[in-house]
Amino acid sequence: MAKKNWQAGYLVLILLLFALLAMNWTWPEEGGEESPDDLRAYLPALVGMTYHYEGMGMEFASFTRRLTFAAQGLLQLEDLSGTNLAQVVERRQEEIKVIYAEEEFYEGESLLEEAVRRSRPLGRSVDLILLKAPLKVGTNWQDQQFQREITAVGEVVEVPLGVFYDAAVVKSRSRDGASGEAYEYYAKNVGLIKREFILESEGETFTVTSSLKALSFPPAM
Repeated sequence: MAKKNWQAGYLVLILLLFALLAMNWTWPEEGGEESPDDLRAYLPALVGMTYHYEGMGMEFASFTRRLTFAAQGLLQLEDLSGTNLAQVVERRQEEIKVIYAEEEFYEGESLLEEAVRRSRPLGRSVDLILLKAPLKVGTNWQDQQFQREITAVGEVVEVPLGVFYDAAVVKSRSRDGASGEAYEYYAKNVGLIKREFILESEGETFTVTSSLKALSFPPAM
């Protein structure tokens, strides 16, 4: 009889445990929130990757972007077009921000260390926030140069390379009152796949577009 009572009690305990687990799955804790999106997925640190963009609307709309160095939450981008531009990007879960920029950069060295950046006379510190949490339509912010807003998430975007199904779109307008607006499209686990600048002047609309057409990676040695 004691054995049967022990088994019955054990069964009740197991059923109670499953019931508590089920309540945990179906009823979130009061005041609890879902984990925020990790924005770093929209600019992955794929060191060695080269992005090739096809341009329309002006001569330098076509360009190549290389990801050259990464360490401790920082990523170095180098855009090659009419003028080679190096940028250091701070990548955090809730924010992607350019903190340094240098034109006419050809050395091929890392700029990730602050001491190195300070020693370079042609570079400058900047505060350009490319993407900011929460990742939802209507999120807006401003940095030293632009007023920005997320206008779409989960967007389907077609570029020469193919079709992407999970892109975030950021609209930017200059804070100095200059006309025109820019749209940047970031695909999850890929990065920037499209950039578009639209200017309306005297009843006409002018558009300059850069769209991702190829990705390349150096072969293993």
